[in-house]
Amino acid sequence: MFTKRIVLAAIGGLVLTATLAAPASAAKPTVPPTSPPIERQLTAEERAEASRKVADSDAYLASVAEQGGDLATLSCVSPTGTSTQAEIPPGCYAPQAYLSVTARDQTKSYYCGPATGQVISNYSWAVAAGGDKYTQAKIAGWMKTELNGGTSAPELEAGLELGTQGSPRRAAGWNWVVLDVFDRDRDGHTGDELHGYVRSNVSNAKMPLAIPVKPHDPKSHYYLVSWPRAVVSVGHWIAAYGWYGHFTGTTFARIYYTDSSRDEGGSTGKFWDPTRDIAALIQEHTKRLVW
Repeated sequence: MFTKRIVLAAIGGLVLTATLAAPASAAKPTVPPTSPPIERQLTAEERAEASRKVADSDAYLASVAEQGGDLATLSCVSPTGTSTQAEIPPGCYAPQAYLSVTARDQTKSYYCGPATGQVISNYSWAVAAGGDKYTQAKIAGWMKTELNGGTSAPELEAGLELGTQGSPRRAAGWNWVVLDVFDRDRDGHTGDELHGYVRSNVSNAKMPLAIPVKPHDPKSHYYLVSWPRAVVSVGHWIAAYGWYGHFTGTTFARIYYTDSSRDEGGSTGKFWDPTRDIAALIQEHTKRLVW
């Protein structure tokens, strides 16, 4: 299976980031902006795998909803008068979940994909903070990043297969999948779908996700808080590791993620943004994720 994945991954487009906001350091060569990434079409087998994973996600979310745990805060009354936080019933807190990950700074200007893979690989192998299971150069080789000057979703998926294979936190039967994110329920946005995918991956499968976005396009109303200044970018990868709250179409629900772009115009560390905003940034880019 993995041999076929690597062959398929070699037919991808590019995901890289080149910014106008700040120059990269001399030790990290820059790659000038090119055309947006060309993402190959998924095979019938890959689409079927994605559909199965969505079905599993839907089943998990339905089971949680049936138990009522994810709706607890909707029936809570805000404390008034002399009420203290300690008096608020536990069920009144917004549901949330986070994985123990550590951000890694990308070693080249177009290594956001390998850096994201390194974050996920380190988590999967339970590597202590500050250490790495594999170098970004090794992961970049698996993802064909040097060959293409960037990383497409199928290539990143192939790299995650190799980077997490045999790891203690990778569940038996786990399969990394590229998913085309779209408005399945036709309610006018994809934020509810995205929030569900992150919830099920983090809370049920206990695995992060890799998300490609336009970090802060000058023409967009949305941007990552980790990229405070507008940039001209053909794409950027982040690793989602946590979620907070119910998705209602507002900015209440959040996704927590790591960024790797300190020397490329963004920031390196842990951040969060409204799920609604990240969903919009995905739609402005490849409309995909890897989970």
